[in-house]
Amino acid sequence: MTEQPTTTTQQPSAEQDAATQQKLSQLKEPVHEEILDHEPSTHTRVIAIALDHSEYSAYAFKYTLENIVNPKTDQVVLLNVRDIVNIPSSFGLVYMDTGDWIDRTEDENMAASHRLLKQFGAQVLKAGAKCRAIALRGDPRDELVYKTKELHADLFVIGSRGMGAIKRTFLGSVSDYCVHHCACPVLVVRAQEQEKNKKA
Repeated sequence: MTEQPTTTTQQPSAEQDAATQQKLSQLKEPVHEEILDHEPSTHTRVIAIALDHSEYSAYAFKYTLENIVNPKTDQVVLLNVRDIVNIPSSFGLVYMDTGDWIDRTEDENMAASHRLLKQFGAQVLKAGAKCRAIALRGDPRDELVYKTKELHADLFVIGSRGMGAIKRTFLGSVSDYCVHHCACPVLVVRAQEQEKNKKA
């Protein structure tokens, strides 16, 4: 679990506050981190798959690898979008030593993203397919739409939490957003009930 910032009653100096704001501003910039070494290939189709730490994306990945990917012709591109670091609002007006905490939190988020991509990338390579794994940062809706377009993806696969229409209306849905805004076909994979029960 990420550590909470160290609190203090001493107001930060103008220099400290400016440094914190600069860090936060830098962390809002998009990133593109290639996690796996990949060689140029003669693939004819690019299949992008969104990954996070949920069971839904794991099932979507498994379904795609077993039922859609052709190792002879396809390149699989794994995408993970980590959150932008924000200072917890629950601390209210208490002054915090945020500089080091921001760095630690970003490092932890980045490491978790890279581990996830390496884990699933190893499975793609084991299946004999070409694979790229890219870590991103920001709003997953915007980043996934932009990156799939940049990659000229032929198909984008994303898992679904299976929310009802009302929940989707109020909470929003990354998969719904991608369906309406991606330049390529989008496959939304919803886990079957028996798969959900295995996790219970």
